[in-house]
Amino acid sequence: MESSTHPVPSGKIAGRPKPTRPKRCLSCGTSLIKPNRRYCSKACRHQINWVLSLSKGLLRTFNARYAAFCFTHEHVILDVLPVWSKEISRFICARSNGKKPAEDLKNLILESGREWHHLVNNNTSKSYASLSLLTKNNKENIDPGSIKPDAKVRPRLSKHETSCLKILRLDREDLSSDEHKRKIRTAYKTMAKLHHPDVGGDAGKFRQLAEAHQQMLLWTQNPQYTSRKALQGSWSYDGYTNRWSPPL
Repeated sequence: MESSTHPVPSGKIAGRPKPTRPKRCLSCGTSLIKPNRRYCSKACRHQINWVLSLSKGLLRTFNARYAAFCFTHEHVILDVLPVWSKEISRFICARSNGKKPAEDLKNLILESGREWHHLVNNNTSKSYASLSLLTKNNKENIDPGSIKPDAKVRPRLSKHETSCLKILRLDREDLSSDEHKRKIRTAYKTMAKLHHPDVGGDAGKFRQLAEAHQQMLLWTQNPQYTSRKALQGSWSYDGYTNRWSPPL
């Protein structure tokens, strides 16, 4: 998740800040996270999911086709692209000291909801109240395509195939290209030079390597992939499915 030290200026906002490294919790941005985890704790994960679920009412009110949520050290940002519009409306508020982004996002959602209800209670139609808030927060200089999620293709592997991939010292990304078979064979040849018994290697490890090589070549004969739509570095909302997806 995004977590930057640079403030977001209120006058000219061309886009969302880019994600930083090292890997951070998708919910609060802390770098105090265990390896291969996306959240620092279950509580943190549940909190952001609950608040994003809360936002769906507001997004349906705005008839959002797409939306995106991200945060920096200074702000939380909710971008909305209505079905009928070609321009993004950006709802933004400053971060509060000692609070997590989910808490600040909740405050932003509740405040926007209160403003919408205030307009309706003053004899404004619901559609006009939505239009007024979206127009008030309209940002013409933000590319609408920036919050349209891309499809992320990821190789689908069994637990055994995942173990074989580790033995060959390959990553899943190595299987995403058309050259996956060549990469598997190259990895095998490289590792075989280290573990072959003829060069002093361990016979057991070499057998494991050979089996892993054959297993992954079998996978290439009928490769399986999973696909999901999401954004790089931002939570994304799809109005057709009424679902939020975590960042890629």
